Amino acid sequence: MTDASETDRLVNTDISALTPTELKAHLAEVEQRMKDLLRTERDLLEANAEALADDPTLQARLTDLRTRPLDDPSS
Repeated sequence: MTDASETDRLVNTDISALTPTELKAHLAEVEQRMKDLLRTERDLLEANAEALADDPTLQARLTDLRTRPLDDPSS
């Protein structure tokens, strides 16, 4: 499944039709997907120092992303 279709599937799930167990599993998938996306954003920013050089907003974003537990599979 592509990144876009995986995100679309998670966003467009009819949660009103889910059982409590299914909802809990769905929310865990959403949380993992968000971590994956944030980790990708962090990695892209870290790989492009020249883009950060003149942009304090991007520098602040990278600093924020570095404080998040994105690599810990148990979090």
